[in-house]
Amino acid sequence: MATLAVEGYSGLLRATARADKEQKKATRKILEQAGESVRRDAQSFFSPINSRTAAGFKTRVRVREIVVGQSLRKTTGKHPEYGRHQMRVLVRARTLHEDEMMRDLERAFDQVADHFNKLP
Repeated sequence: MATLAVEGYSGLLRATARADKEQKKATRKILEQAGESVRRDAQSFFSPINSRTAAGFKTRVRVREIVVGQSLRKTTGKHPEYGRHQMRVLVRARTLHEDEMMRDLERAFDQVADHFNKLP
């Protein structure tokens, strides 16, 4: 699996856990948006091949990572190279949006830092 490692991501989510409910929601939304551009591109790249598979790409925010992946289950297993093809599309989309994702993550870091700096 191809990953984009970000130093301090786990610490960001731990710090967010101490924030109020609105702050948690806002930070998760920014993190989800970081993966959303990758999901949209992967969908557009894959939709000419199979629109159902393209619609199955979803973005999830987890404690250790932001995941853009396939949410649909394998149907027949008759095409073993199909998963590899999906990964190539996802990696291509991620590569196109690395800079944008890093800006979104920096914005999330700044938002959490601003929230904690405002506390009395």
